Order: sequence, then structure tokens, then C-alpha cells
Amino acid sequence: MLVQTEHLERTLLTANQNHQVYCGLDCCVTLEVFEELQRLRNASPAIYDFERALQAPYLDIMQRGFLVDTVARGRAIESLQKRIAHCREVLDEFAGAIWNAGLNPASYKQLQAFFFGAMQLPPIWISVKGVRRISCNREALEKIDEYYYARPFVQLILRIRDLAKQLDFFTIGIDSDNRFRAGYNIAGTETGRPSSSENAFGTGGNAQNVAPHLRYVLVADPGMKMCVIDLEQVEARDVGYFCGCLFDDWGFLDACESGDLHTNNAKRIWPELPWPGDPAGDRNIAEQIFYREFSYRDMAKRGSHLSNYMGTAWTASRSLKVPLKIMENFQARYCRGGDGITPAFPVIPRYWQWVAQQLQTIGHLTTPFGRTRHFLGRPGDDATLREAIAFLPQSTTADRMNLGLWRVWKHLPQVQLLAQTYDSITFQFPEWENHDEIISKALDLIRVELVAPNGRKYVVPGDAKVGWNWANVPSAKQLAQGAHPNPLGLKKWKLGMVDDRMRNEDILERMVGA
Repeated sequence: MLVQTEHLERTLLTANQNHQVYCGLDCCVTLEVFEELQRLRNASPAIYDFERALQAPYLDIMQRGFLVDTVARGRAIESLQKRIAHCREVLDEFAGAIWNAGLNPASYKQLQAFFFGAMQLPPIWISVKGVRRISCNREALEKIDEYYYARPFVQLILRIRDLAKQLDFFTIGIDSDNRFRAGYNIAGTETGRPSSSENAFGTGGNAQNVAPHLRYVLVADPGMKMCVIDLEQVEARDVGYFCGCLFDDWGFLDACESGDLHTNNAKRIWPELPWPGDPAGDRNIAEQIFYREFSYRDMAKRGSHLSNYMGTAWTASRSLKVPLKIMENFQARYCRGGDGITPAFPVIPRYWQWVAQQLQTIGHLTTPFGRTRHFLGRPGDDATLREAIAFLPQSTTADRMNLGLWRVWKHLPQVQLLAQTYDSITFQFPEWENHDEIISKALDLIRVELVAPNGRKYVVPGDAKVGWNWANVPSAKQLAQGAHPNPLGLKKWKLGMVDDRMRNEDILERMVGA
């Protein structure tokens, strides 16, 4: 049936015909856009072809999934249920002091009555498809968290919700064959980072958000050993690389590549401390307490990450739970300067300014991998600017890791991919294979070299860990703090390392559901 839509009057159509015309227009407009893009280009954009090529390895990951240790799964469920029950008990006790009743964190109606009625806080309004309504979603609760007296309630509610999501992962997210299969959307984000969610059959979940301390439930198949390769301090290094390419200022990248980045940053931010000049001695000074439980090294690590993307001192102080004055002084020493302070890395605000100029003049940015993003928000808006500042390093990291993922899938047929978690990939390989050969080849395959305009070659190094489940082996300090022992977990791999750990037969039996 041919429909001349330019002369069409909707009132003359039946509901069924109207639906068919709507669907037809939806398809035809998309086709017209595609044909116009094809006319404008002689070939498909490289990023489009790259994402199509990624379908094979990601389908491989989604089909295989992780094997689940049934006994460990039961232990994790029990632990989560106890923690949720404890948090709810505390929440009910606190709420009783406000309105002589408990509080259901899953009831939006009850939360509205509690915060905007009993506590008399101003309502938080949101707009959904043009309809304004009062909300108690996560974004609204984070705004309520700004009120000092509401903060304990908000923190408990968010904690309970997060724990409940983790519990769902272990109770309804496992398939009947005892495997966890996540879904991946290759083009799920504007940065190129794949998004993860439940699979096409409604099971699984976001593999990128599995709590690290619960990953011991996901294990390698019998006869296989697990390996995780991640990129070391990749976003910070990329910021340093962009600053070097744009302004020929390589100070920040030099700090990243000179060993312990966070200790080196601490030395530059607090030069007045008695730094001895040797790595071990400098690390000891950096580990000294700066504020409360934060060491100088902790602040250099967490504060710099927030500051690199133009995070304000106010935002950083709330996120790190430190006084505003301390964060203002930190940022002045780190990159912003002011009040006679010479910052350690003044090039970072120059990078922000360059991004702002790009938004104002051309409205888009292109990464070294050729991914272009057009920013449709107001160029002068701070939120748009922060998105743009974060885009270049985050997108470069995502495409670098995806390229490494594809290479491993293509050139190492003896390994089986299990997951991609933004700046890392996880795979398993036969235990009898030569570990050094497999892991060295994988590290070489994720090695992507970029060349700056001045000829400087830039590579983000990879770090490998091996074991039989997806969680790390806890350190002595973590064990002393009550962490669960995980002797078969991931431990750092070094060339020539002998890993004499062995799986027990009873563990192998329970992993296959015996």
C-alpha cells in the first residue's frame, strides 16, 4: 500500500492504519538519513566499522558468561540479606524519632510524606516528558542529602537500594545452567564505552557494576584460569598526553610515567614536606595522614581525578567528605593557583580553556581514534563544558580498551573472553597453557601506541592479574580489617612468576552444580 503522507489527514485513518503509518515513517526517515550520510561520505566512518567489528567478541562474551560458584553465591546472598536487614533496622530507628513509625526505602509515596511532610523539606520537582512531578528518585535524594539533618536518612536509603540491587544480581540474575550472562550495548554511550545491563532473556545484569568484594562468586570454568588486564592510570595519562600535544607541556604526563603517580603528585602539591628523594622514602612520607583518614597520597589520587575534569572545590569536598577550605587549598596547589600559590600543574586549566574554545567555535571534539562527538547543549553552560572536558580522555580510554579486546579475541583463539569493564578486560585460558606466553601476548595486543606532533611516542601500560575467581586476593591490611579470605582470587602476575596455588576437587564439583 502506497501512502502519500504529505496529503494525509490523520483523522481519516483507523487506529490500526495510523499505527502502520507511524511505524513506516519511523523506518523511512531513518533510511533517508542513512542514504544522505552515505551520499556525503565515500566510505563508512571508521568508528562505525569498528563498532560493527566489535559485535563478534561482545556476542561471544554475552553467550558464554561467567560460571557461578553455588556455595559462594549462597554465602553472598546471606551476607547481603544481613546487611540490608541491619540498615533497615537503623533507618526505622532513626525515622521513629521523626514521625513515630518506620520508613520503607522502596516506597516513593512514603518517602515523599517523610521528607516533604514530616521533615518539611522543600519538594524536589522533576520533569518527565513535559510533566512536572515531585520525586524521590536517586537524583532527588542526592539533592535532599544537602540538608544536614536529612543526610543520615538519605545515606541509609541509598545504601539499602544499592545492596538490594546486588542481592537481585545473585538471586534472579543467574541462568538455569548456573552462569551469569550480562548484556552489552556496544554503542550504549556517547563516549564509546559499552553499557551493560540484563541480557535479552531478562537475566544477568550490569557486569561493570558487580561489587568488587562480591566478585569471588564468579569463577573460571574447570580446567581454566582467569586473567584480568587493566590499563594503569589511563585517564590521567590521557589528560597528560592531550596537554602535551596541545601546549607542548609534558609535565603531567611525565609525572604519570615516572613511577608512582600519586606519590609524585603529592611531592609536587606539597613540596614543603621532607621528601628524601628515594621511592620507598617518598612513599612513606606520602602515606602520612593529611586529614582524618586521608593520607597525602589519598588526597593526591582522589582530589586530582575530580579536579582534572574541572570539578569544583565544593563538589569535591562533598564527595570526599572534607572541609571546603581544604579542597580549595588543594586545588590551588594542584592546578588552579591563586593567593600567591604556584600550582603543580597549571597546564590543566589551559586544557579546560581549549575545550571551551572548541565548543564555542566548532561545537564538537574528535579523539585520537577518530571518534567525533557533537555537543548539543549550550556551549557556555558548565555542565556541557564538563562533559566535553571528560569526553576526550574517557572516549580515548574506551576505544583503546575495545581495540585491545578485539585484538585478543582475533589473535588469541585459545583464550575465552568473559567481560569488558571500561579500562580492563577479563578472559580465561587453559591452565596447562604457558602462562607467560599467553599473558605476554595479551599485554602486547592491548598495547596501542599514539604519536604526538613532536614525535613523542605514548603507550598506556597494562597490568595483569591471575586467579580462579574474579575478586582480588585481599592484602594483609584488608584481612586485618575483616575482609573475607580469598586464596584463589586474582593476584598480580609478573613474567616468570610461579603460581603454586591449586583448586580443590570439591570446589570443582560445586562449580558445575554437582
